[in-house]
Amino acid sequence: MQENNPSNKKEVHTKTESMPLFFRLIKGCKRQTTFLIIMAISLTFCTAILISLIALSCPYRCTSHPRLALSLIHSKSIKSKESPKTKVGYLRSKSASASSLDNIWTTYTADIVSHVTPITRQAAFLANISIGDPPVPQLLLIDTGSDLTWIQCHPCKCYPQTIPFYRPSRSSTYRDASCEPAPHAMPRISHDERTKTCQYYLRYRDNSSTRGTLAEEKLTFQTSDDGLVSKQDIVIGCGQDNSGFTQYSGVLGLGPGKFSIVTRYFGSRFSYCFGSLTDLTNPHNILILGDGARNEGDPTPLHIFQDRYYLDLQAISLGQKLLDIKPGVFKRFGSQGGTVIDTGCSPTILARDAYDTLFEEINFLLGDVLTRVKDWDQYTKPCYEGNMKGNFIGFPVVTFHFAGGAELTLDFESLFVESEDGESFCLAMSMNTLDDMSVIGAMAQQHYNVGYDLLTMNVYFQRTDCEILDS
Repeated sequence: MQENNPSNKKEVHTKTESMPLFFRLIKGCKRQTTFLIIMAISLTFCTAILISLIALSCPYRCTSHPRLALSLIHSKSIKSKESPKTKVGYLRSKSASASSLDNIWTTYTADIVSHVTPITRQAAFLANISIGDPPVPQLLLIDTGSDLTWIQCHPCKCYPQTIPFYRPSRSSTYRDASCEPAPHAMPRISHDERTKTCQYYLRYRDNSSTRGTLAEEKLTFQTSDDGLVSKQDIVIGCGQDNSGFTQYSGVLGLGPGKFSIVTRYFGSRFSYCFGSLTDLTNPHNILILGDGARNEGDPTPLHIFQDRYYLDLQAISLGQKLLDIKPGVFKRFGSQGGTVIDTGCSPTILARDAYDTLFEEINFLLGDVLTRVKDWDQYTKPCYEGNMKGNFIGFPVVTFHFAGGAELTLDFESLFVESEDGESFCLAMSMNTLDDMSVIGAMAQQHYNVGYDLLTMNVYFQRTDCEILDS
């Protein structure tokens, strides 16, 4: 990440009187007494936010359909010796606009309700789906930023996974898929004359990639009551050359494009409710596909372009202060800029001007109180020395304001992530140094139910306890 350019910033605050009461009181005090002072004034604030976050190594998708809800698996149950590397879920720009939702075929599905838990080291959520017959359980990253559902198919050039690999030669329901015309869709597909198979290739923005054969397989979903429901002939990618991932078996593509499991098999609606990424025991995180999706709360218009979900982000506030960010910073111009919502991306990524302004305000609150950590990973700057588990009661929330009045509120747990040793913490946001696109990642969507309706073209945000919805 490039360092912030001071010439692009607003005038830096210099008067102590302009600091919030919380920080004026602790400014100048010894660090050993910080916690006591904060507790003494905590009654002046609306909410006490006690944070216990995991270490994060990250850079930086009709007719009536009954609902399908899938379990999400926590990474504590996936012990990997590999250093985690988070996939950035939004894809490289394509040369033409995305395929429309026209001519999408759908099929009937049974009523399924299951649950979801997080993957700790990567700030993401996994679904437990079994592949083939006999069924082999696989852990798939839930990704609204890409379309194709793919898994590692052994034998392959594979990254390590601790659960058994899926082996298509052992499945009685595996068969090669045909090459359907898809000139503008992701992934890129081509017919292999030698093997007479349809080959696909996907490359993500962080240079992770998967290459293999398009196939049709039976997918089996676990329900909330520990039952099983299977769906035949679902098109998936059988990954034979995969790199840049870790722990999980592949990706569950929920994007809006031609190869999305949502648009092909489960109609026009889906929703997910994500709790805390650090709660390893919460059984109430849930993903629902189909008409049973919970589209509740405040709607904001949804736009689909180049197989991505775009939202109209209009402003950002810190506490009660509306930040001085020009609305045009979040606008999409052709294939440039705009704001994408993507569960396959861990942090929130902001366009340069928006990041500079927000970082300046946050650093103004923390910079005179805590010591900055130097030489941290470029994707998680800035970092500060200190323990984030008790020192920041009453820290102001960051709110994203969308068209139509919908809001997404980021508390301290969604704004910062703790280092592995617990002696420092970092802003869980990064600046987009490649283009002007902003991305609402998984970290920002904690404690929210998010619903998608591709008929009315709305996304719904509802801050909630997932247990309330999972009843």
